[in-house]
Amino acid sequence: MKFINKILAGSILFLIACNGIDQAYLDSILSHRNSTNHTFFNPQTTPFDTVKLKTFTGLKYFEVNANYKVTATLTKYAAMPDFNLPHSHNATKPYKQYGKITFNLNGNSYELTVLEAVIKKEEYKNYLLICFTDLTTGIETYAGGRYLDIEIPKTNLVDIDFNLAYHPYCLYNSNYTCPIPPKENKLNCRIEAGEKL
Repeated sequence: MKFINKILAGSILFLIACNGIDQAYLDSILSHRNSTNHTFFNPQTTPFDTVKLKTFTGLKYFEVNANYKVTATLTKYAAMPDFNLPHSHNATKPYKQYGKITFNLNGNSYELTVLEAVIKKEEYKNYLLICFTDLTTGIETYAGGRYLDIEIPKTNLVDIDFNLAYHPYCLYNSNYTCPIPPKENKLNCRIEAGEKL
């Protein structure tokens, strides 16, 4: 058994080396995923109702890929007015366009609008929302898009890690309403990172 474990450990390290993934980075992503799964399995914090929770076997993800962690340039907008962002179930909630990020991914340049909720819970007061769709949307990932949360940056550079992209709770329970990604946040590429169906 020890011999098999050594082989498995060696194989994992070999794959990490081949993919250029730092062990500490990989551990941080896996830890985040384990924490999220724990939230989903916990009856006190899960978005599932009692019936669906009984059949839940864990969230699914693309393999961790460090190429999907990029440094983006943030252009902050000045004094943008509030607007009603469409949500699922024909709902709306007040948001404002905080700015836009531009970044390079796999040799191509992309741009995404960054949103800020007007009404925030205390634990999210320093966070911004990036909701997006891509060429996996509706196939390998939720048709309503995926999200990234980022802290309000102190500079115009911000790390964007698509390995942390997640599905909104409205995918799992219709009692939730979720922001619909703006049309300009449709990426004409496959983001094979983060949560999948």
